Amino acid sequence: MRTFQSILFLLALLQAHGQGRTTTTVTDSGKVVLHYFTTGEVSTKEWMDKDDRWGRSWAFGRDGRILIDQQTRKVGGHASVSFRYHPNGGVSRVEVSDAPDGGIQWYRSTRTFDEKGDQTSFEEQGWDDRPMHAPHLLPPTTKAPPDPKAPQPQAPHKVTTVKCQRLFVNEVFVVNGSGRPVEITIEPKDPSPALQGSTFVLAPGASQQVGTYSMGEVFVSPVTRMKVIGKVTNRRGKQREVGVLMMEERQVDPQRKAWFYHVLPHGGRVGFGL
Repeated sequence: MRTFQSILFLLALLQAHGQGRTTTTVTDSGKVVLHYFTTGEVSTKEWMDKDDRWGRSWAFGRDGRILIDQQTRKVGGHASVSFRYHPNGGVSRVEVSDAPDGGIQWYRSTRTFDEKGDQTSFEEQGWDDRPMHAPHLLPPTTKAPPDPKAPQPQAPHKVTTVKCQRLFVNEVFVVNGSGRPVEITIEPKDPSPALQGSTFVLAPGASQQVGTYSMGEVFVSPVTRMKVIGKVTNRRGKQREVGVLMMEERQVDPQRKAWFYHVLPHGGRVGFGL
């Protein structure tokens, strides 16, 4: 019995590995889900904005051809796309559903693809204030008889290869190198869930991460993305600003970099290019 269960477990692992891998990344603009062929190419990409309202879904052939490009939404009704996959990670079935909020119109379609990314069938149904469309199947191998009067086919369009951008993550820290507590205020130019405005007190010698932001294929200094203000309080309870400078950057890995703001050791005045 244990041997049989072990075999089932191994088969499940092999099947999961054979269907490629999936990664999910949260960026300033929203969430990106990528599914890959077992050979490493992107098979499907799904994006939804940070408010979880509008999105878009794509499916690709291994050669980069766009098989599906469909807008999605969760407002004003719904528009959704669901994928199924071949063992090689390529898309095998795409189901599209679209319906407005409060209307009687609706639409559904199903496409199937072989492991090479060629469409093998297409079926659709819908209702748009007229009698429902009859579902129909379009096998790609079915061809109409040639028409001698038909114009000669033109040369096929050049296939466009889609290269998905890598997301470079920037992590931002503040280090208090002074000998007194400093009140730190973070003012992002474009606030996001991962990088929000905040105010906190940083103890002498302490450091704190204040947020992250992602950019496509490039590292961007936080000096262009936010303002960092430091203030100290004297014995009379009055505050004055002190210098906080971007002074250090470290490459964590090929797609991640850490940036460090430093409070000046002697509490220098502001005016140092913040």
